[in-house]
Amino acid sequence: MADAKEVSRKAQEAAKIAAQKAQEAAEEVKRRGKEYVAEPAKTMMQRLRGMSYTKWAALLVGVGILMAVGTALLVVLGIPALVIGGGALLLFSPIILLTSPLWIPVVLFFVTITGIFLAFVGTTSAGIFALWWVYRYFRTPLPPGGQQVYQLKEYAKDTIQKTAQLVADKGHDLQEAVSG
Repeated sequence: MADAKEVSRKAQEAAKIAAQKAQEAAEEVKRRGKEYVAEPAKTMMQRLRGMSYTKWAALLVGVGILMAVGTALLVVLGIPALVIGGGALLLFSPIILLTSPLWIPVVLFFVTITGIFLAFVGTTSAGIFALWWVYRYFRTPLPPGGQQVYQLKEYAKDTIQKTAQLVADKGHDLQEAVSG
């Protein structure tokens, strides 16, 4: 009876030691994780919410000034452009209408060729970018912070393996104590 109590006490002690080691390992992984993993970047709304009243006032004044300058430029440049453009169209519309059978096919030809060329350039550029991305994905090192995350993952894996080995050893010792 006393032998069974001793074995039970040793089993509880081994379980406590294994749980304590596992807790320590988890705390260490958590601590190292905070060291290695960078803070996420703030979004635009988080930045705006974090601004002081003086910065908000400066931002609103800046936006107001930009709107006033934009309105003034639109009035100063827009009205003369509209008058000059409308007058030129009114003046040259008979010539445009009479010569349209000559220049409309030429314009359509160049618009079509330009569209085909731009489509080719865009598709080629997208293909080159995709190949570059795939090359970088498979051949270049980890992204910023990736090495630290990899090290943390390896440390956690090693710690878990060591803890599992410790629990297995304590269980083996306990089994020998029970059977011996």
